[in-house]
Amino acid sequence: MYEVTLYKDAADKVGVVVKASYMNQMTDDNQLGIGINASDKFTFKIYPFDPIYNQIEGMISKYQIVSESDGRIISRGRLLFVEDMYDENTGFYKAVTCASDLDYLNDSKQPFQKVQHTTPAQDFTNFINIHNQQVSSDRQFKVGKIEISNSTDNVYHYVAPGTATLTAIMDKLVDRWGGELRVRYESDGRYIDWLKEIGKHSKQEINVNTNLQTMERKLDPSKVYSVFYPYGATLDQTNTETGTGTDVASPRLTIGSVNGGKDYLERADLIAKFGRISGTKDWDDVHDAGILKTKATADFNSYKPVAVGYQLTAIDLQPLGLEVDGFGIGDYNRLNNEYMGIDDELRIVTLTLKLDEPESSELTIGDKELTLAEYNGIQKKKTAQIGVLKSELYFQSTKVTTLTKDLAETTTELNNLKTAYDKLIADIGNVDLATISKQLTALERQTETIIANLAEIADTVLALDDFKKEQVKLNATQKTTNEGFEERIKKLEGGK
Repeated sequence: MYEVTLYKDAADKVGVVVKASYMNQMTDDNQLGIGINASDKFTFKIYPFDPIYNQIEGMISKYQIVSESDGRIISRGRLLFVEDMYDENTGFYKAVTCASDLDYLNDSKQPFQKVQHTTPAQDFTNFINIHNQQVSSDRQFKVGKIEISNSTDNVYHYVAPGTATLTAIMDKLVDRWGGELRVRYESDGRYIDWLKEIGKHSKQEINVNTNLQTMERKLDPSKVYSVFYPYGATLDQTNTETGTGTDVASPRLTIGSVNGGKDYLERADLIAKFGRISGTKDWDDVHDAGILKTKATADFNSYKPVAVGYQLTAIDLQPLGLEVDGFGIGDYNRLNNEYMGIDDELRIVTLTLKLDEPESSELTIGDKELTLAEYNGIQKKKTAQIGVLKSELYFQSTKVTTLTKDLAETTTELNNLKTAYDKLIADIGNVDLATISKQLTALERQTETIIANLAEIADTVLALDDFKKEQVKLNATQKTTNEGFEERIKKLEGGK
């Protein structure tokens, strides 16, 4: 469960709780979207009976979402848009869109800079310091943990004047050197960290037999390349033109001088699979062609061309008191879906929390990059799984045929039994009691046999129905690619 508090402005330190498990909530359609290296997006509706209804304003008012189970701050930030709405069914309300504290880095602009002879950590700190000089204290950050560096611990780039701080940090630092941003809250203020990776290895498993509700697997080969062009540091130019304050395109070091005149590398296995597709990568700190080729070769040999991602809906068992760890952005959770051949620890890269339904979360798991061998393995496993399902369907079809035959035989036996009883009643006055006793005993045994047959048929029907429901669930909710599966199920139902 989650507690949502709204604050009318930065000076409001108390706020108004508008949603919690211990009260009638004053908001509706509460939904929080969280991603890596992006501001959280929180949307909700609020109604006129809420005491803070007429006091909230876009870009001024604040929000905070806290987990009731452990007191963690799930998200904190400001209201961006507060729109007055009317609906004939619900009347007047405000539709509110919020962004988390990371969005404050869009409020400041960086001046023109030519950055060199400094470390990634110093560069990051400089960006944050410039931001803090331009904004009020409620939108400032303290520089926290920095885990990112490069081999020479030196950066070189330009910053165009007027670039938003968040854009500059992403473009000049995160996109080039990697890592992930995290905003955290301590007793002495708000910190921003630049970590190699956020999140943890969670103890909660996502399992098809317990908390997995829907699932879709996506293989994305859009970033595939089979011909690799590596580039080193920018080369000195004898005829340089005056810069305009933006990055200037310049030639870079290539491997042509140490690679037989070819400034690219090739992989025959990838070319055979995907054809010739070019890709590039820059090593700004490499000034020697031989070193560049060594780095590029190692990088290309370990290159994973295909990304696999999973879009799923799962029940978070932590708010229900069934797990210690809840779902968290950047966390690794074991995903177990035997029907799709998946048993792997994968990472949550986006997370949508429906605060009105806290047990149900929409997750994007991945993207996990795959080597060519792993990619081919998944394709084979999918084919094999389809074969297993076809075998099960064939087995169940055979059982239906047998079931139909048994049912027909049992119906005949019941008709014969009724005829025997009718004859016994008709002849009861002409047969001695001993004969009647023998006939009744025979009929009793025949009845017991028929009842046993009916019980066995009933068990078969129930098993078949369970199988049908499971397959329909897999086809409808997990969106498997087993074409023709639903048609076969309908055949099992007698073509209905």
